[in-house]
Parts: sequence; C-alpha cells; structure tokens
Amino acid sequence: MFSKNAKTKMQWSLAGRLITLYTITASISLLLACGFLYWILLSNIDHEHQALLSAELAELHKALQQSPLDQTLLKQLVGEESKHADEVHSASFHPSSAHYSYFRVLNPQQQQPLVETTNMSSLFPMPIFPELNKDRLLTSDVKIQTEDKRIFLLMTRYLPNNDDTDNTWKIQAALNVTQDEILLLQYQKMLGIVLLIGVCFSTLAGFWVTRKGLRPLNKITQAIQTINIHHLHETISSEKWPKELALLVAAFEEMLNRLDESFARLSQFSADLAHELRTPINNLMGETEIALSRQRTLSEYQQLLESNMEEFNRLNRMIEELLFLSRAESPETKIECRLLALENELETIATFYESLAADKKIQIRMTGRAKIFADPLLLRRALNNLIANAISYTDMRGEIYIQAIPSEHYTEVHVCDNGTGIETGELSKIFDRFYRADKARAKNTLGTGLGLSLVKSIMELHKGTVSIKSKIGQGTTVILRFPFNRGV
Repeated sequence: MFSKNAKTKMQWSLAGRLITLYTITASISLLLACGFLYWILLSNIDHEHQALLSAELAELHKALQQSPLDQTLLKQLVGEESKHADEVHSASFHPSSAHYSYFRVLNPQQQQPLVETTNMSSLFPMPIFPELNKDRLLTSDVKIQTEDKRIFLLMTRYLPNNDDTDNTWKIQAALNVTQDEILLLQYQKMLGIVLLIGVCFSTLAGFWVTRKGLRPLNKITQAIQTINIHHLHETISSEKWPKELALLVAAFEEMLNRLDESFARLSQFSADLAHELRTPINNLMGETEIALSRQRTLSEYQQLLESNMEEFNRLNRMIEELLFLSRAESPETKIECRLLALENELETIATFYESLAADKKIQIRMTGRAKIFADPLLLRRALNNLIANAISYTDMRGEIYIQAIPSEHYTEVHVCDNGTGIETGELSKIFDRFYRADKARAKNTLGTGLGLSLVKSIMELHKGTVSIKSKIGQGTTVILRFPFNRGV
C-alpha cells in the first residue's frame, strides 16, 4: 500500500504536463528564432567581408593586368595597411568602425612574395593561409587572433594572369574583423538573455493559460464530488462547457442516468424479492402455527406437509431462476448452440402442454418450418415460459398460435394468444424481475414473476432480441429473434 501511494504521488498532474509541454514548445520556438536571427547576422557580415575583399581584389586585378607590370602602383595599393571607410562597407552594422586589411601578392612562377603590406610577414607568415586541397579546391577561410587580441580573417584567392599561360596570381589577404567578432559576441549575449527571459515568460504564461484552461475541469470535479447515491438524478451543471468537456459532461450525465435507473431497479428488485419471499414464508408460518395450536390427526398433518411442500417448491423455483439470471448476466457464461429443426422443438413443447391447455379448452396451433441455431435446453425453457404464460392469461376456449418465420440472417418465433392482453404503459416494464401488470397478471398466483426476465436473459445469451406487442382484450404476441450465426 505504501509503495502504491508513493508511486501515485510521483505521477505528474495534467496541469504540470501541459505547462512543461508549453514551456518546451515555446523554448524551442524561441531558440529557433534566435538561431535564425543569428544566422542572418552572420550571413550579412560574411557577405560584407566578401564584398570588401572583392573591391580590393578588383583594384589589384586591374593593376596586375597592366603590361608591363607597374610595381609602383602595386606597392601603393598594398604597401601600407589599408583602411576602408563607410562607402566600401556600406551594409555595416557598425558604420563608425573600419576594416583593416593586409595583402600579399605572390609571383606566379616562383610563388614568392612580389609585394606585401608592411609587417605582414611578421604577423601572417605564408604557411598559415589556406591552400588548395588535393582536389584543387580552396579550403575554408581561417580566423586567427594576434598577440594584441585583434582578430583577422585569413583568405587566399587566385587571379588570372594576363599572359596565355595557366599561371595565376596568388593573393593572400588578412582582414581585420575584430569589431565584427565583438558585435557577434554581444549579439550572442543579447540573444541568450532574450532566450532566458522568453523561457521564464513562457513558463508563467503556460501556468496561467493551463490554469485558466483547466478551470472548467475543476468545476466539473467539484460538481462530481457532491454527487452521491442519493443525488444520482442531479445534473452537473447547465453551464456552457467547452466542446471537448461538453462531450465528457454529456457522457457522465448519461452514466449517472444509467446508474440512477440501475439503483432504482435494484431497490425495486429488493422490495419485490422481499415481497415474493414473504408470501410463501408467511403461508408456511401461518399454516404451521395453526397446526400447532391443537392436536391434529395424521391426515391433517399430511395435508399440512403437502401444502408446505408446494410453498417449498415455489421457493426452490424462485431461487433456481434467480441463480440462472445471475449466471446469465456473467460475461463468462457460455452456451452450446447447434442447428435445430424448429418445428420439431415446437411440436414437442405443444404436446407437453396439451393436457394443461385442454383443461381450459384452449387450442395450440403451430405453423411454419425453419432451422434455428440455438441451445436446445435454453430454447425449450424460453418457449415453456411463454406458452405457460399464454395458457394462464388466455380465457376458456381461447387459441394460442406458435409461428416459425425463417429469413437469411435470423429466425423468428412468434407466440401469440387472444387472452386478456397488457396495457401499453406496462409493456416497457414487463421484462423486469418480479414485475406484474396490475390487471393482466392478477390471476397468476403460482408463478414467480421471473418468467419473462428469464426469456430476455436467454435471448441475450443467444445475442438475439425479444419484443412484445399487446392490446387489452385482444391478446399478446411475443417475438423471439434468433440470429442465424454460428459465432454465437
């Protein structure tokens, strides 16, 4: 018990799950948005670097295309540390800053420096620049940090020579990107702060949204907690619920109605059972008390025992029928169905009741031929109950018709009589246990009041249906419908 309670306490609540999922979703969305913005900034800065390099390379290429080569012009272009202002760096996010670049031009034949920016050899030796790989593809640009904490982007580019050879001018460039790196670092910190604030805000928003969204569910919970066995007929509320909860409320109220009806039937069944048991017990007690009030003869005692035996038999039948109904309601109950000739079964039952019907000059007629897939014992029991009822409630010289009607998917058995009939208002209750219609069943003092309940249970075991039609003074028709299905 302790471990079970501990496990229950460790489970998450629905609100906790919703808040967590909302926070995770919002955090991922913010992370993707921040990453996208950072990628855009990085792409723009890289584009600016390439634009700046292209502008410098265009000037160098123009100078290298001259014939003869103007060494003086090249030295002017790369001899001093180059400074480019806003007109070159037009898309800069920090227009007040400047980019400084170093260039080195290598001779196409000897691959030796032809001209380079002052101090470039000491700062940026040739081997640290990217080179062509084995597929003659240029490797990625390289970033390095100098001793004075400046950050440079090292690039290598190749410019075509002005002669007809395959030799190309090799240009090594070092671009000062310190300000850009500072900007990216600041942007990273800013995005981190925004992401942290966003996650916190998402958590609070998720808590508020979840609490507001679950408020109707809390109202339903409070309403359900007030319902007990004495208030099953009460509805939860007439409030307009959200669509999803409206279905839940409707289903719950339908369940309450079913429970209310079940409790009402159970209470009625208990009262009826007590009444049905009280009658034979009172008879037994009364007759026994009278017999004990004075000395009796052997013949009188024998009559008393015979009378008591009738009451005992009635009690025994009632108990057996109640046990059968209980077993029939169990989902584990199995029946043994097989294909039967219905006319043979009807003829056997009609022959059995001929003498009883003859006492009231009632004729039993049978029509139709059909095959039926049913448990033979249960089929006979259901028909016995119906024919016995029909004889009991049919007047002298009446008639009882038993008809077999076959079809492709089911077989129907109609048991009709021209007896007293049942009022329309009583038909919906006629299959309830111990129920007796006030007029139509007043004469039946020997039955247990469970006959039609047994018939209904037998039909449910066969996955079939039973229905009844009746009119006062015209008679009653009970229809049994057996599915023609070997999977029953």
